Amino acid sequence: MSDEGMQRPVTIYLARHTQTTSNIMDIMQGWSDFPVTQVGRGIIRRLGRGMRGIDFTAAYCGTLPRHYQTARGVLDGSGNQGVSIQMDPDLREDNFGSFEGHSTSGSMQAAIEHMGYTTMAEGEADRGSKVHLDIQDALYEMDRADTLKTDLDPKDRAESSAQVQDRMNAAMTRIARKTVEDGGGNVLVISSGLSIRQFLYVVDHHADFSDPDNATVTKLTYQDGRFSIVGEVCSSEYYERGGEE
Repeated sequence: MSDEGMQRPVTIYLARHTQTTSNIMDIMQGWSDFPVTQVGRGIIRRLGRGMRGIDFTAAYCGTLPRHYQTARGVLDGSGNQGVSIQMDPDLREDNFGSFEGHSTSGSMQAAIEHMGYTTMAEGEADRGSKVHLDIQDALYEMDRADTLKTDLDPKDRAESSAQVQDRMNAAMTRIARKTVEDGGGNVLVISSGLSIRQFLYVVDHHADFSDPDNATVTKLTYQDGRFSIVGEVCSSEYYERGGEE
């Protein structure tokens, strides 16, 4: 049996950040960041209450304010005030490059048409929920062709799905291995909607990759060098458990 197999399993609670103004204003928000809304502050508090009873041994998040605010609020609200947060740029959302700050609905429509479909529903009928991940590759291709005439440096343009999957998997594996070294336990990780699903694709190609709500949580275990999804992907269970204030 491997050294990892001798340890108690690592349980990771991978959650999407709370609501920001861009989520309401239909604005593309990848490596850019917009303020957390007043509703978003309430969402954080509710998720924190819903996660009471879980003793976290560590917490990680992306490097953007929306990630940190969500992580800190959830820890404080769940009785884990003493847990510090480690920030990792590899836990950020997909980089949308030239499409950052543009209309989300407009960018999604342009991407779906680039893929040869008329509507998102048509793409879903053909590719299933994975079409939501494939859109990133359409943005990548359009940005490489300088569709929006931004003249950005290639390093500043949209990422491909493979690039996001590689960095997210690397970050999550680092986190899991470090937790194994520390004896296992529960870990809170805050990332973003699309980056989370890119990682989940690495874990399970057949998971549901539909758009998740803010503050939804996917529970995973890591044992013997492998991640496993436990229960529903991007579940509202913990948010619902928090009830109304």
